[in-house]
Amino acid sequence: MSGIDTSMEETAVAVAMQAPISWKACVDAEIDQLGWREATRTEQPGDDITIYTIDVTPPEDLVFRPEGPATFSLSVFLDGAGTLSVDGGKPLRVQPGTAVFFACDRVTRGENHVDADRRLSIVDIRVEKPLLEKLGGISLARLGGAVITENSLPDQDVFLIGFKAPAELLNVAADVLQCRFSSGLARRAYLYGKAIQAVSIGLDAVTRQSDSVPLKPLTKEELARLHTALSLIEQHYSADWTIARLAREVGLNERRLKEGFRLAIGVSVHAHLRATRLDVAATLLSAGASVTEAAYAVGFDNLSHFSKAFREAKGVLPSRYRS
Repeated sequence: MSGIDTSMEETAVAVAMQAPISWKACVDAEIDQLGWREATRTEQPGDDITIYTIDVTPPEDLVFRPEGPATFSLSVFLDGAGTLSVDGGKPLRVQPGTAVFFACDRVTRGENHVDADRRLSIVDIRVEKPLLEKLGGISLARLGGAVITENSLPDQDVFLIGFKAPAELLNVAADVLQCRFSSGLARRAYLYGKAIQAVSIGLDAVTRQSDSVPLKPLTKEELARLHTALSLIEQHYSADWTIARLAREVGLNERRLKEGFRLAIGVSVHAHLRATRLDVAATLLSAGASVTEAAYAVGFDNLSHFSKAFREAKGVLPSRYRS
């Protein structure tokens, strides 16, 4: 069974790493479906960066459900209003001056609303994974704190983070729209540099936002409830825990539960849950359990997702850890 299990795992990982449908094909199809092709300018100043600029005035309220594979983007709303959401998360309201980071490691679906009779002006910057890795592996999960709100699904590696764009970021977005170079190498170099600059300003802004929110110390009663939450996770690690469910179980509101984890153990609820599951899985593997048995036992229902998470946490595939 060991050889079969290892083969299944490696096949699952290989399938997970394939992307037969690119995020770009999904975005382009959505633009065409909305009838925004003439209002959209698409530029690729480098193999690892794509910039979309959209300038349109919808004649009626629009509701559409985008879907696509792994991607990382920064969107700056210079004008327009509406909501953005991912399935399972609360809608994020956007307005002029809103900037949004979006990142996911898997196929993700959502629902967007755009208000009618109002100009919609967006600069959307997409960054490919090789460039992210070259920059040090940008992970929105590391930001934590106040910026990881109910708009995101951190346990599923889906992040939708809205923030007020600083003036510097709005200026860079305007520079992209008004690039004085008409074509050629000069234009590509200019837009590439502006894209990198925009992402760095955005990351700095959300990091400052997270660090600037003071956390009220836990009361004795809150600390006791937090310990109960920790015990629930450690004893029932395979359960389908969500922030809302865990908060109800221990009698804390969701915000204080998240703040409590950050204050007491320095990581998010979902990060602690994942670490607990992977530690238990490692113990099971060492005791002779198969990769599939260990994955299901700790609450993973997707073998490729488990293998990827285990490798990131332990440095080796679970099959090699087992051997």
